[in-house]
Amino acid sequence: MKAIAMRCLGPVFACLFFSMFASGVCAHDGDSDWSHQVALPASEHAIELFNGHDLTGWKGLEEYFSVVNHSIRAANDKPVSHSTYLFSDQEFREFRLLFEVKQNRSEGYSIMHSSVAALGERFTDAGSEFAFKGPLLMFCHDWGIWGAYTRGRIFPPEQKGPMKEVPWEKDGDWNQIEILVVGNRIRMVAGGTVVIDHTETKDQLKKCPIALQLHSNKDPQEFHFRGLIAVENPTDKLLTEK
Repeated sequence: MKAIAMRCLGPVFACLFFSMFASGVCAHDGDSDWSHQVALPASEHAIELFNGHDLTGWKGLEEYFSVVNHSIRAANDKPVSHSTYLFSDQEFREFRLLFEVKQNRSEGYSIMHSSVAALGERFTDAGSEFAFKGPLLMFCHDWGIWGAYTRGRIFPPEQKGPMKEVPWEKDGDWNQIEILVVGNRIRMVAGGTVVIDHTETKDQLKKCPIALQLHSNKDPQEFHFRGLIAVENPTDKLLTEK
């Protein structure tokens, strides 16, 4: 998927569109979200990975991934034997990603984490057509980096078990997240707090799609993702750290 296109817009609507985007707001049926309001440096160009209406530009299993109320819904009501992922068509190596995620914390729903999978590789596992090997940048009930099919917990290296009950997480509400990868340094900001700052020295980070995870689970789980604004080859500066 290319950066935001202007096809099929007349001059008046094109001017309105650019005026809205320059002010940091992009509309989906009259709604705006945090990701579109973050002001990018002049050298960076936004790539809208999600159009707010359907899963154009993504590949995954429709039984787990859909679009609801201008957000990508990842959910299951029956057991998921292997973690499954929704992959972007576009591949990234050095990137900035701005998005919001909300986990359903209602009674009966699992509090298992989700993640953005990146810098690794998609493969077909025995139990999943859409599997992933490499870094999982985790959020909601656990925060850090996990090496899927590699070496387990990467960051924080001393952490034992989920990193839960942290001050930056908004349980059951939208969490505002920025991911920045420059060189081998991986950073994540959640709600203005830097929660991951790791420079990889052991694994070779690869150019690959960005993917949204639905974790293996015997219990129901539900996540919503919106925004999903990416930048290739960003400046080496976090934009949302407070």
